[in-house]
Amino acid sequence: MSITFSGLATGLDTDSIITQLMELERRPITRLETKKSDATTRIEAYAQFKGTLDDLKTAVSDMTLTSQVNTTSVSFSDTGPFTATSTNASSGSYNIAVQQLAQVQKTISEGWSSQTDAVLGTGTFTLSNGSGDIVISVTEDNNSLLGLAASINEQSATTGIKATLINDGTATSPYRMVFTGTDSSTTFSVASDLEAADTTAIPFTSTLTQSAQQAIVFIDGIEVVSNSNTLKDTISGVTLNLNAVSEAAPTDTPPYKTSLLTIEPDSSALKEKLTTFVSSYNKAMEWILSGYDEFGGTAATTDADDPESQELLGSVLRGDSSINSIKRGLQSVLSSVIGGNGSMSTLSELGITTQLNGTLLQNNTKMDAALKDNFDGVTSLLAGKDDVDGVMKKFNYYLLNVTSGTNGMYANKKKSYDQSINRIDDQILNMEPRMVKREASLRAQYSVMEQLVSGLNAQGSFLTQQMDMLSSMITGNN
Repeated sequence: MSITFSGLATGLDTDSIITQLMELERRPITRLETKKSDATTRIEAYAQFKGTLDDLKTAVSDMTLTSQVNTTSVSFSDTGPFTATSTNASSGSYNIAVQQLAQVQKTISEGWSSQTDAVLGTGTFTLSNGSGDIVISVTEDNNSLLGLAASINEQSATTGIKATLINDGTATSPYRMVFTGTDSSTTFSVASDLEAADTTAIPFTSTLTQSAQQAIVFIDGIEVVSNSNTLKDTISGVTLNLNAVSEAAPTDTPPYKTSLLTIEPDSSALKEKLTTFVSSYNKAMEWILSGYDEFGGTAATTDADDPESQELLGSVLRGDSSINSIKRGLQSVLSSVIGGNGSMSTLSELGITTQLNGTLLQNNTKMDAALKDNFDGVTSLLAGKDDVDGVMKKFNYYLLNVTSGTNGMYANKKKSYDQSINRIDDQILNMEPRMVKREASLRAQYSVMEQLVSGLNAQGSFLTQQMDMLSSMITGNN
């Protein structure tokens, strides 16, 4: 490590002089660094704009299919014995009564003293399911309750019967084996031929505690049977979940009280999607407008009502041809006229209109009326009908293209700017060694100058000293 002291001989601040000279020398590098910073900021701005387009794409992709737009809700006349959900079901109402629930067969054994001891001896255990008998050999390898249950469950795919153990908490024989059918169509019986080591028979007693039965439901007087308590698409687009048997109503036919299920368009859900679309579209437009004010200057870059809002970078790309092209593309799709057989053809008929600055205005009164009186027309307008694409599907196609991760606007811009930044980095990397050499050369030159001036100063001091001595000698002789 070396320590230098500048200007000791000359009195000049050579370090400051060299620093200022190097600033001049580094101006080409400074210009490159500024260019790199500008490129990085522009990439950030393109990324931010893509984020607004991604949000808009999410909003429109939720309304591109008829099933996404033509949503329905279900309501009930009372807290009946079932619940229901709707998926693209047609509007309508149905009187429903539940006569019986589906259930599987359950057979429970007597109690046993242990689940792990060899209490079953040896022999056979037979399961009969109506299709035939399955005989399980009981040996010393599986003659405990747990061992027999495992052997039964290994063949459950064939027999349709599963075995589990329950501890009922009694003191002497708490362990019971429960045989369960896999569905309501499975009926079975169990039998055994077991004996102890002394050939004494070991009885295996079981009791039927629940019989298998199908669910029986009456829908508008039509009897419907099901192996499950979940009836999917019995009513097209509706899933019924049966929870209990309907109350008795002897005067009715069938003799059960009916509950009214009503299916109607879910206009509130669709309105929420439309509101999200309008908000997302406006955020994209507001981002573009953030680079301008009404007089052409720079506009505010944050949302004054949201202190945590992200700074908008629209001014960075003000006048950018790609941004303006996307703006025109969005406005073109927005003004599309949808043909076909639909009774609505433009978004303005739905209460969505364009303001002077390009943002959208949502007329809730007009939208509510359209959703109430012409729900099918709204569905056709948004999602399309037959071979005609709806406006949201058109939006989705366009946004999928401009936000593509391979050839979309941001992907292409980032690729181009990344290449530019890499070239700048290479240029700076090549120029830096020259700057180091140049600074070293300047310091060497100034060091030589200091040494020369120091030598001259020393010679001057010596001559001054000699002249003083000579003057003293001359003066003394006089």
